[in-house]
Amino acid sequence: MEKLQYEADSIKLKDLLKVTSLLPTGGMAKNVIRDGLVKLNGKVEYTCGKRLKKNDLIEYDDTIIEII
Repeated sequence: MEKLQYEADSIKLKDLLKVTSLLPTGGMAKNVIRDGLVKLNGKVEYTCGKRLKKNDLIEYDDTIIEII
């Protein structure tokens, strides 16, 4: 499992997946989120525009990203 940290005061979930290069486009990120493949703080998150904040943990495709 890969662990990443991303520094941001606030970022949308779909944008995080794109800027961390886990997915190449925002459209692909939307589809992955809507399909229930992304977890936020241990629970499946279906909202593409969900605003993330410090200490949130995002899980996708064997990768965990912590917002710092």
